Amino acid sequence: MKKLFKNTLALMLAAIMTLSPVTLTAYAVSVGDMKSKLISVAENEIGYTERPGNQTKYGDWYGYQGPWCTTFVLWCFNQTGEKLGVKLYGKIVPSGGNCNSMISWYKNKGRYHTRSSGYTPKKGDLIFFDWSGNGSSQHVGIVKSVSGSTVYTIEGNCSGKVKAKTYTPSGSKPYKSTSSIMGYGSPDWSSVANGKSETTTKKKATTTKKQETATKKASTKKKKSKKSTTKKSTTKKASTKKSTAKKATTTKKATNTATTTTKPTKATTKRIVAKDMELHTATTTLEVGDSVDLRYTVKPKGAEAVVGYFCDEEGVIEIGEGGVITATGEGTATVVVCANDEIYRQCSYTVTEASACVTQHSPDRIEVETSGGLNDKSLNQKLTDIGINADNLKSHAQYFIYPAAIMGATAVIALLITAVKAVARVIRKKKDGHVKD
Repeated sequence: MKKLFKNTLALMLAAIMTLSPVTLTAYAVSVGDMKSKLISVAENEIGYTERPGNQTKYGDWYGYQGPWCTTFVLWCFNQTGEKLGVKLYGKIVPSGGNCNSMISWYKNKGRYHTRSSGYTPKKGDLIFFDWSGNGSSQHVGIVKSVSGSTVYTIEGNCSGKVKAKTYTPSGSKPYKSTSSIMGYGSPDWSSVANGKSETTTKKKATTTKKQETATKKASTKKKKSKKSTTKKSTTKKASTKKSTAKKATTTKKATNTATTTTKPTKATTKRIVAKDMELHTATTTLEVGDSVDLRYTVKPKGAEAVVGYFCDEEGVIEIGEGGVITATGEGTATVVVCANDEIYRQCSYTVTEASACVTQHSPDRIEVETSGGLNDKSLNQKLTDIGINADNLKSHAQYFIYPAAIMGATAVIALLITAVKAVARVIRKKKDGHVKD
């Protein structure tokens, strides 16, 4: 009966070992599966149109409304991961940011490729564009496929819509030409894939395990055939070695503990990991020439963080040292502040045409204003049109205002004297004529 039970158990174990590779393969998520699902998710969004004010469902999900090409890409990866039960968002794509912070994220991982490097983009890559040619990326999409030198993409925020686009070397610049492509971010799909091994490979591994089991059984039988005296002597030697090893281990542990205790400062000091970040700015509405500090607070207090500032629209604002934002041109620009390549927070600045006063903003709202006739833009423009530098006139006002005033007053007095003489002459003529009558 015991023999029958053992044979039945052995058959059941063999059946489980044989069938398990098929089951694992059926539910595995391969790199190809993830890429295909990503493209399917993105294609289903083609035609989606934003709500007024750059409002989208992607912004609803991300928690930030504004230019949404990046949030569209991140949303697609997150949706793909949720549908397949694999974490993609925050793993093979960053958990936030804009185009330039994404590029920095992939560069740090050695997975960013410039167009000039000769890299051939692959399905599922992120594709970055530099429309203005200033070396800064302003747009990102997803590579759908590549055929020769033609790149097919799916992109969000294309005139307020999700669109499928095509880029060729002869396409019209900049929005259809490959010359506008800045580079590619290549997600590390294999790091999150579960189905890298094929069934045949797993069967080989199963066969190896069986062989190992047979070898173990054979060695066990050989051991049983040895004389009891030999076993006893071996056991004694083994026990002696074990006791020696235990003593040595105990000594090492004691030494390590002592070392840790002698340096309590280094041992007890824990590295505080940044978990959140808040941004602080006095205003998000600027005029050309204005500047404002964009500051941050990392939480918890005392946490270590390497922080970087990124902006996609360099023609609108410039970011100085310490997060000083200077408005340089009209438009809207999004600034992303990134801590440790993990935490992303962002805000948008709207820049309008400069008025009569230039304001310097800070979190304390210290304002310095200047005013005066020569600061009037229309007058400045008129003077510029006739070749006069208004700024130079203003800085040397004492040299021309007073002389001009004296000359003006002299001219007025001269005109008055001339007018008085003319009136007196007329009166005299009339008087002489009356006398003659």
